[in-house]
Amino acid sequence: MLETALIFLPMMAMFLGIVDVSLAVYIQSTLTSATREGTRWAITFQSSYNGNNCASQSTCIEQVVRNYAVGVPGGLASSYITVNYYTTNDLTNPVEACNSGSCSTSVCTVATCVLPQTLSNGTIINYANQSGNVVEVVVAGYPWNWLMPLPGFTAGKSVTLGAVSIDVLGALAVGTSMPPSP
Repeated sequence: MLETALIFLPMMAMFLGIVDVSLAVYIQSTLTSATREGTRWAITFQSSYNGNNCASQSTCIEQVVRNYAVGVPGGLASSYITVNYYTTNDLTNPVEACNSGSCSTSVCTVATCVLPQTLSNGTIINYANQSGNVVEVVVAGYPWNWLMPLPGFTAGKSVTLGAVSIDVLGALAVGTSMPPSP
């Protein structure tokens, strides 16, 4: 009985610590996979997802990310997902950022992220999600509360998890001359 009592508390602390860290790694891996799938979907310029027409490309990208984030505790709200579009002239400042179904071009104030613009090779960029531009799908600020309070992380304190995936937008579908609205 005495040996069991002395071993039980450290053993439970180790067990719950392993469960906590494993769950955090699982959530991080799930968010990474979800953003990757959102980016893969974005580069195809599809106009519908799962049989539903897209109001805009970013709303469907957000839905793809949310669908692939299955198993994330509490689900993944659209407010954590941002879709950024960049031109090859400036890969630091997005020309357009979309969050929760609304897109904004006022995310940048420098001249290199204002449309239309002409690239160094002479290509004129009229749309944020034009072929050759870069799409970035970001999940940021997802809160994770530890199951077992750790030193410095008391119950109620959380860490934030996130993931990013970036790819170059491919060619438009055959017979299409303009990309869907971002």
